[in-house]
Formats: sequence, structure tokens, C-alpha cells
Amino acid sequence: MIVSAPFAGPVSFPLLVYKVLSGEKSSFELRNSCENPQPGEIVLDSITNVAKLNVKGYSIVAGVYVRMYSLIGDKTKRPSKIFTIKQGTLADYNARLYAVIRGINEVINTTADEAVKMAEAGKGIGLVGIEVKLGEIFEDEMKTLGYLVPQCVIYAKINASEVLKAYSEGVKMIREKPEEAAMIISSASKYYSLDIMRKIIGIYSHMLTTSREELEKAIRVYSVVEPKVRDLKIEAK
Repeated sequence: MIVSAPFAGPVSFPLLVYKVLSGEKSSFELRNSCENPQPGEIVLDSITNVAKLNVKGYSIVAGVYVRMYSLIGDKTKRPSKIFTIKQGTLADYNARLYAVIRGINEVINTTADEAVKMAEAGKGIGLVGIEVKLGEIFEDEMKTLGYLVPQCVIYAKINASEVLKAYSEGVKMIREKPEEAAMIISSASKYYSLDIMRKIIGIYSHMLTTSREELEKAIRVYSVVEPKVRDLKIEAK
């Protein structure tokens, strides 16, 4: 059984940690979709990415809440612009969603550093990963606004019960062994430095859900900015 996930994406972290720390032989192989985009029988990714896979026979079996983005700058003045990274990323979709909710006129795609620079200069607000800069947690703002939903999903065409159990164990391991988890994630991701991961590992607060109601809400919310999300099927309670 192949489970594909982006090792540089926080959705993968619990399984990365579980595979190293569990000491158990699992029946699934974890494959880095950043290096091999071919989807496995089970896929972990953002809800917007899985909607664009164009694969048949898959359905959402779980969602993942994760605190992984910062809002930079003063959002109290109803800014006219929001700066974020390249188009098509989850950050971009989140910026566009936030723009719709808050009535922000323009989403500008640039580099993460430039997004921070423009936001700090008062040109608008920025939305970047917490590894770039810590600010107000975007997901906390979405909760306040009533739009908090799982941004990431577990998408499967086979029984995913073992993976869901492993994921829950991995979440627990990150919470109980943050130093070891930070080392594993930093090494496997090839993106985060160990120093940065040590600082942010406790912020992510991964939470798995199999609630159909919560997953249906996620589809409604993200279909506003990516219509293909509307076609996703759910196989959950």
C-alpha cells in the first residue's frame, strides 16, 4: 500500500514521525509527492490539491485541521490588498478565500519574503507559512470568522483504517516528543531547518476528523475559490 504525501507539507508530519518513532512494521509505504507526483492508493494533501488530481474511485475519509499560516500586518483597517505566495498553492487559495470573506479587493502573488515586506510596510496584509514568519495564526482568525474547516484531507480508494490509526498516533507523538519530531521532520522534508522546526513544532496542533458534517463544510468553503472541490466525494461518518 502506497501513501503519498508532500513531505514539505505539514499534513505529512504525523506519518513521518510515526514511521520513525512507532517501532512497528506498518503495511504502508510513505512516498514523498514533492518528488513523485503519482498518487498512491491513499493521498494526504490539501483539499484543493486533491480536487485537481483527476483520479477515479477516491473519496475523502478524513480531514486534518492544522495551524500552519500567519497573517502579517494590520488587518483591522480593512486592507485593499493581500500578498501571498504563488498561485495555486494552499496559501494562495486561503488568501483568496480570506479576501472574499473580508471584502479585500486584490490578491497579489509574490515571494514569501516580499509578502512579509509589503505587509510590514503597510501596503496590505500578508499570508505566509509560519516557518517564514510568525504572526497572527490564520486558522485562529478563520475560527473567529466562523470559517474554520479542515484544509487538508486523507483521500483514499482503499480501506484507510490503518493509516488513520497511525496518523492519530503520530499526532500524539509530535505532542509528547517535540524535539525528536522536529528532527525527523526537518530531515525528511528537506525544507525546514531544525532551528525553525523546533520553534514552530508546537504551533501546528494537528487534529484529525472523520466528521461528515465538518468535511461537507470544508467542501462548501473551499469550493468558493476552487470549483473542482465541489465534486469531491466523502466516505466518512
